[in-house]
Amino acid sequence: MKSYMNEQILINLIQLEQTMTELEREYNLTREDLERFERERRNKMEKEIEEIKKYLIQQEGSSNKFWQIETDNCRQTVKWGKIGTHGRAAEKEFPDTESCKNDSEKLINQKLKKGYTEIIGDKIPEKEPLTEEEQAELFFWDVISRSNKWKKTHWSEYDIEEHLENIAGILEKKSKEQLIQFERQLQINLHKLYTAQIAELSIILECKFTKEGETVIYDASLSDDGFIYFRCWLLLKGKEFFDEITKDINIFINGKYSFNIGDTWAEGLLYVTDNAYSANHENKDESEIRDAVYEMADVMNYDSTERVMERMPLGGADLQKAYPGLVADIVSIR
Repeated sequence: MKSYMNEQILINLIQLEQTMTELEREYNLTREDLERFERERRNKMEKEIEEIKKYLIQQEGSSNKFWQIETDNCRQTVKWGKIGTHGRAAEKEFPDTESCKNDSEKLINQKLKKGYTEIIGDKIPEKEPLTEEEQAELFFWDVISRSNKWKKTHWSEYDIEEHLENIAGILEKKSKEQLIQFERQLQINLHKLYTAQIAELSIILECKFTKEGETVIYDASLSDDGFIYFRCWLLLKGKEFFDEITKDINIFINGKYSFNIGDTWAEGLLYVTDNAYSANHENKDESEIRDAVYEMADVMNYDSTERVMERMPLGGADLQKAYPGLVADIVSIR
């Protein structure tokens, strides 16, 4: 009977069906008994919180690293580093197991969003060697990123010409083959941006508009050259932005990126490889690098007459209907 009563008291405590005072009165318990039951309640609840043990890896692009997390009651241990090494470790103590669990799950979700994948079991897949195309793409975006010293600054501090000079400075130290790789990837990425959505973004940012009441009406006239220079400007924002903007131009106003929408042309990117080559070599017609890529049958040149957009870009009042938030934000700034 006593065993049953003890179990019932514990159940009531865990389910919070009765307060300490009510239990004391109903079961004729001492304060010491209740404190003991409260400790048992806490221990039982803490044991119900499962310990976490996750091993994640990131092998995209040039990455080949791991990230591991384990919890033991209130202690969290995180290890990270290059796959095949011991890496580094950090421990953190929490006031209770629940807060330890919540923080650990938050860290895991952050890593998964960054492209990490969980490994179940002990076998870690060997990293596949990069293809020449993948290496070229990595090289292109690495140069764009390393030359951009304004990633964390306000848009007003960004200088397009200085950014282009920084790119040329990096490329001057590279071989002719690497310059051709960079130019080839530039042409490929410019072609990927040759879409109706990107054209519509250019119209919203650059073209004249009028207002009739609450309706915004755009003059949707784009020059071919201007649209090329606009796409060059988008490329200077880096790979993460490129990947997102090619999927949905509404990310332009998500607050993640900083822009000077009064200066959206970066024509100099078209000539940066030949400028870099000319710094140390004789450069026939100042276009040897561009000419080498122009001869490649599998690359669509940025000013080719064979380019075809998947549909006609929207104009007039249709842009506001298609992108109400984007148009409202940009119009308010312009």
